[in-house]
Amino acid sequence: MSRAAEFTMVILMTDLRIKFIRGQARILEAIAATIIILVLAALMPVIFNSPTTTLRSQVQTSMEWYAYDVLITTINNPQFTYYVQHGNWSALRSLLNTVIGPQYDWYIAVVPYNDVVTITSVLRSGNYALIPMSVIPSIYYAPPIGIPVPLTSTNTSMLSINVYTLNLILGNGYQINTTLPLSNVAFIQCTNPLETNITQCIESGNVRILSWWLEYFDPRTGVTVVWVNATGNIYMLVSNGSTPFNVLKNTYCQYPYCYPIGGISNIMYSTLNAPYNNEPQFMNYYTQQLLSQYQCYSASNGMYSGSDYLVEIKTSGGTASGQSLNAPTTSSCTLPVSISNNVGGVNAYLIGQVLTSIPGTTFTLGFSNVNAKLNVCFINGTCINNYSGSIAGATFPIDIGNIYVTEAFGSNHEHLLLSINGNTVNSTTLPSYYYVYLLTLSLSFNPAKCGININMTIYDLVTMSSNSNSTFYNLTKYNELNCSELTTNPNITGIDLVLSPGNLLLEQSTPSNPNPINDYIYVYNATTMIYDLWISQTPTTTYYMPITITYNFALIDKYNIVPPQYRERFPISGLAPTASAYAIMQLPNGTYYLVYLGLMSVTSG
Repeated sequence: MSRAAEFTMVILMTDLRIKFIRGQARILEAIAATIIILVLAALMPVIFNSPTTTLRSQVQTSMEWYAYDVLITTINNPQFTYYVQHGNWSALRSLLNTVIGPQYDWYIAVVPYNDVVTITSVLRSGNYALIPMSVIPSIYYAPPIGIPVPLTSTNTSMLSINVYTLNLILGNGYQINTTLPLSNVAFIQCTNPLETNITQCIESGNVRILSWWLEYFDPRTGVTVVWVNATGNIYMLVSNGSTPFNVLKNTYCQYPYCYPIGGISNIMYSTLNAPYNNEPQFMNYYTQQLLSQYQCYSASNGMYSGSDYLVEIKTSGGTASGQSLNAPTTSSCTLPVSISNNVGGVNAYLIGQVLTSIPGTTFTLGFSNVNAKLNVCFINGTCINNYSGSIAGATFPIDIGNIYVTEAFGSNHEHLLLSINGNTVNSTTLPSYYYVYLLTLSLSFNPAKCGININMTIYDLVTMSSNSNSTFYNLTKYNELNCSELTTNPNITGIDLVLSPGNLLLEQSTPSNPNPINDYIYVYNATTMIYDLWISQTPTTTYYMPITITYNFALIDKYNIVPPQYRERFPISGLAPTASAYAIMQLPNGTYYLVYLGLMSVTSG
């Protein structure tokens, strides 16, 4: 019997008033090979924040609003994708005539993405190609003198990229490996992260190979999430071999990912059966060794270690008709938070899998003993880390308490609960069980509102659905902090508000038998698998890649695959669109197209 299908059987005494359920409910046999990443806009084929992305903020007039909305409505229609893929242009024309009002003449263009994309600075150097990425931390400039307050980490980045798009851009000779995902990739940076001449840095040896970690790769969409221990000007190095090229040694790395500089998560290890998982040193990643050190593993605690996961957690109702089950009602583990300088905020991440569930069971991830600390520099040159005392109406460090996110399992769905010091402050009901998921709890300073943004998010890594909820903890209301006084104090030249959790809590609990739940007694264990568990400062996630689209109408018309007789509602000469909209679509075969819609009013007045 496989691990995923394991459950406990007991001999039960007959009782017609009680219905017994055996432990086969809601079992997921294994992780599917096609697990999906959901960070940012997961359905967009081009994830990076660049001129290729069409945003509503780019639309300026009411007619342009209409063009944008029509285009999005059209490309989200499955018929549109089908017509483009099969070249049914007459049907496409009919669809547009239906969607677009009769007062407009329209022009549609579907253009292969690589015909209009312009790569400004991809560097090729024999053994490798370099793709530049500018990763810019978010900074809040506190009034009135503009004291810079970082809102995201200056040395930890979480990047969502589309490998299939990059391979299209790279062309022949250099391709990112997708069989063992990103195994021939490295990330490098000039020793001075603001330096832009990477070639000169490499030639002079003033370059560093960055530590990085592959969280996820989705083979269906090509979307990939990687963590890198840097911000600023970063270069993704793609070798022409099976392993990355080490520019410092001028040779290929011995192992994929240039391991242990790079590596993969446990969930990727489990999916790919690849042994190159590692512990990223730039964030607090919990290992089996650490869990063992803090005595999480034991039968009495219901926690067990494995070869390709961190911990398997089992809890049960205790007894059923006099028979003892082999798991406790509550399993709990408290772990240290060892990252420092949590300027801006701190996030906890957990990749888990529900193997068997019991209604009434709760699973909790959270921060215990959260404090807000102050690092301050005064005009006399004195700087104090972890300031102790009263300033701006508050006494530092500020004790906030326990902040937890809890999955509460019902009969056929689960609730997501957010609590502060035992009080539920927000909740959301999920449409069903999320069997393989990424659970995130985020705490981040909001200096403009003088408080802490608290957000919980769960991503279903199989179905691509997600749910989130948030609340705001007001430091002025609850702790009397006057942020304006703190930032305008003439004696202060610099401040950092630092969130410091004392511990990380991991806990699962199942209601105790023999009290039946809805006339049921559950005679198996609620079982959860934890693959990856880590904490980071609020990462920098937005970045820019030097990729632009040529929006020249003549060029778009030249490469338009829609035949001329189907491109317009009224095939007239001299079409001069007064409103335009652009989007990028991906066909099921993996090819990308730029879709352009131009509108021109044909009504008078």
